Amino acid sequence: MIDFVRINYKDKRVIEPFVCCKENFEELHTVLEYHSGEIKYPYSASIGCMDIGVNDKSVYVKNSIHKLYNELQSGEAHNYNDFKYSALCSTVSYLDGKLTDVKSSSLTQLEFGLNIKLSTPAEKIVVDNIVFHKLELHNRSTTFDGKGQYKQFDHCNYYLKIYDKAKHYGIDENIIRFEVKHRTSKSFNPLGAYNIHDLKSKTVLQNLFDDLLWRFDELTIVDNIPTDSIITIKDKRKIESYLSYNYWSKLSERKNKNLKSKEKKAFHSLLVKNDLLKTKASLRASLIQKFTELLNS
Repeated sequence: MIDFVRINYKDKRVIEPFVCCKENFEELHTVLEYHSGEIKYPYSASIGCMDIGVNDKSVYVKNSIHKLYNELQSGEAHNYNDFKYSALCSTVSYLDGKLTDVKSSSLTQLEFGLNIKLSTPAEKIVVDNIVFHKLELHNRSTTFDGKGQYKQFDHCNYYLKIYDKAKHYGIDENIIRFEVKHRTSKSFNPLGAYNIHDLKSKTVLQNLFDDLLWRFDELTIVDNIPTDSIITIKDKRKIESYLSYNYWSKLSERKNKNLKSKEKKAFHSLLVKNDLLKTKASLRASLIQKFTELLNS
């Protein structure tokens, strides 16, 4: 569920002395001006895989609390397994005990995502079936140096990321991850998340999941058309047109606004008519099942 978080302290009068105290952090890295011997910002420390940064204006804590939980349990900071609600709560409580004045801090970034196990290779779905988000092409695509397929759709306040999670970590399973990275608090404050302690609220987690599901529903995910398909040539050609970004790009012009809305409905109807939404329906059902399972464990 929750992965990367960034916590900011705007008022650093309490947290900076706490971080600088050797009893709290045995290692504190600073910048030293060689000739004068003056210690300068930034300062840095860590709680496991969580980075702590102190500058002249504020203090932040950032990284994956999912990875932190696994690091505490097994010594390995990874996030390819499930992150249960009980594990999330215990990790937030652990951070609360390692820091000070946490309730006066603010969440400024967070990631919410789910790992779904598949019967087919995740990379094939990422490459072959996931086409658009909001009828726009992905902004970033990579293979992680041959370790799985990744697509990212960039928006003003958030990124939508879909990738082959298992291959990325060299695991012999088929796991796909759907994740929303909220880049600014404007994206998640309306969902009830302001402080890291809010992430222990099941209502807030439900809101974050509903937001992920909303973004998922905006994806164009189309089944492969089998070679022995009975779909008519006319429908195939129309589907090919709808799967072309150039087609939607032209319809995005202001003069075609009403036509674009009409064509979106026609495209969806065509996919329903030819039963080409099975992959999307299956993934959606798996997301709901996985979230329900994690929230109640």
